[in-house]
Amino acid sequence: MRALAAALLLLVAFAQPAQAAATLDTVTTASVYGCLRTNGAGVYDATVNKTFVTYSGTKHDIYVKAFDHAANTWSAAVKVATLNLTHDNAYHDYPILTQLGDGRLAIFRATHTKSLQFYTAPTPRSITGTWTAKTISTDKNTYPEPVVTGNTIHLFYSHNTDLSHPYRTYKMIKSTDNGKTWSAPKMLIDSGRTADKYAEVYAFGVTQRNGRVYLTWSMHGGPKGHNGGGKNIYVAYFDTASSTMFTAGGATLGSTVDAAELDKTRVVTTNPLDLPAGKDLPEENPVTVPLDDGSLVLGYGVHTKTSAKIALSRFAGGTWTSTTVDTTTSLFKDLVATGNSVDFSYATADRKRLLVKSWTPSGSATTKQDLAVPFSAGADTTFYANFVENRPSDLVANTIDYETRKTNHTGKWPVFSIRS
Repeated sequence: MRALAAALLLLVAFAQPAQAAATLDTVTTASVYGCLRTNGAGVYDATVNKTFVTYSGTKHDIYVKAFDHAANTWSAAVKVATLNLTHDNAYHDYPILTQLGDGRLAIFRATHTKSLQFYTAPTPRSITGTWTAKTISTDKNTYPEPVVTGNTIHLFYSHNTDLSHPYRTYKMIKSTDNGKTWSAPKMLIDSGRTADKYAEVYAFGVTQRNGRVYLTWSMHGGPKGHNGGGKNIYVAYFDTASSTMFTAGGATLGSTVDAAELDKTRVVTTNPLDLPAGKDLPEENPVTVPLDDGSLVLGYGVHTKTSAKIALSRFAGGTWTSTTVDTTTSLFKDLVATGNSVDFSYATADRKRLLVKSWTPSGSATTKQDLAVPFSAGADTTFYANFVENRPSDLVANTIDYETRKTNHTGKWPVFSIRS
């Protein structure tokens, strides 16, 4: 532990001098692989000046920790739930952290393709004590994505409709009383059983502003079967007032985006056959965020047989305009709005460095952080690097060994935080 801490200090000391030095902290050295998307790793509470972080520990048990910014210290880890999972697909059951309108910390987790669990802290703005747990849905749920506004929770998820096709729809359940009661599922995206079998909705980014929840997804599946390939990037928003889906430009799509309407929401076209050896999916972690000026920015990575890129597409004046900001890697991680600009994170092609950059429309991307990833215990990949909710200058990132990520359940890889 002391050696790792010393290594982190050296990383800070040797960060590029042109950039503001980041503070790197080890959150834990006992995590396992969890396929977290672009949100849910950490949340900041300004009232108590603390950042709360969740991660999957040994045998995928769920843990939380708190960083006190005033005292500059991490709390002891609190175990939220004992899962005791050791099967190869356990990484699907990762925790998603958020904060409810009454101040309590909450975690959502899917028993993959079966049900949704909801864990809540006993007291507001604190992780200590025994968390409560209850099952809130048995709708063949996968990949939960909560959006909290006041006392209302909109919980989005993929529905494991029919893997034999393959076929997954996208749904939502809602609570208006901080999770005490929940609505019946509502269908939001349903392509039907398409002839090419790219009929699995995989949403990566879910963000909210002024009652509009922006959903960013790709269609997976294909002739190789479940998640055997992917194509295209789509963007639409769910209006919470009318419970209606809309295109980015505000054209109504009714209650559900169906097969005939998919092209109305398609922003990026990718070819599922134009891939390098060993890669199944062309697109990586697409997410859309709204800016203060009313425009949207979509961030994503795309890899083909001949190129890799990180791109930002802006929607303004009814048109999407794409800007390529890196042509050496496709390992996009996350995107966050900062007024009329965005910050985004991604890994270098060799997976050894993590970059955070800032971009203003019509301008160029500038580097805010360029840091060597603090790998240890055989880890070689940063799987996620999420901006902290309510404190977008900070990130939480994990490390895994890519080859053994699905079979190692001992909890030996670091999760680290970056504070600017």
